[in-house]
Amino acid sequence: MLRFKGLIFDKDGTLFHFQESWGSWLDEVLNDICEKSISKKRQLSKILGFNFSKKKFFEDSPFIAGTTEEFLASIESFSDNLKGKELEEFISSKLMQLVQKPVGDLKVLFEYLKSKKILLGVATNDNEIPCKSQLEKERIIKYFDFIAGSDSGYGFKPEIGQLEAFCKLLNLKPSEVAMIGDSTHDLIAAKKAGLYAIGVLTGVAKRSELELYADKILKSIKDLPIFLNSLKILLITLLINQLILL
Repeated sequence: MLRFKGLIFDKDGTLFHFQESWGSWLDEVLNDICEKSISKKRQLSKILGFNFSKKKFFEDSPFIAGTTEEFLASIESFSDNLKGKELEEFISSKLMQLVQKPVGDLKVLFEYLKSKKILLGVATNDNEIPCKSQLEKERIIKYFDFIAGSDSGYGFKPEIGQLEAFCKLLNLKPSEVAMIGDSTHDLIAAKKAGLYAIGVLTGVAKRSELELYADKILKSIKDLPIFLNSLKILLITLLINQLILL
């Protein structure tokens, strides 16, 4: 019977709505990089799977689950003035300015989860420093026992290093942990690591895509308390039935 001692969350598209958070940010970055050149912006948007007129990402956009390093590699050839370290610093400064749209009241959710003595983590393909900055802005960083970005030394999803580190450092068995994410990268990593895989629909991926890898699909992380309580009720019911049979 499932009883989770640890929950590890993806960040973008899971804790924060993806399109609403990243669409305007990327459009502004593309304007800076392409220096107002519509032809350049159109080419780069195609590579990134981005509709700049609507400020929306396509479902197969490599930006969604990509790392900061992969993003930098994609845009560098389009930048005339910023290269290498200067481009990296420019994007880092832009990431620190990112305004995220939370999925519900995150403080209330994590207060509830911590009251249940559940260990919490974040595994993101974003870099660690901007991830922590965003969690600090929302005043929720204190709830997390583990935070890993693509540059934290554990690799990045869909590889399993971040999830293995979460389990190892917090002395958890994979069977005691659920991964919650909005992309197939998240869920593939969860399954490969032996974790329970929960998909949420606050990213770009469709339900049908997530269902290929998920053990459970929720509309959003706001539904987590109800789901966890349903597992508790199911456990109690099974115990009662066992006692009746004795």
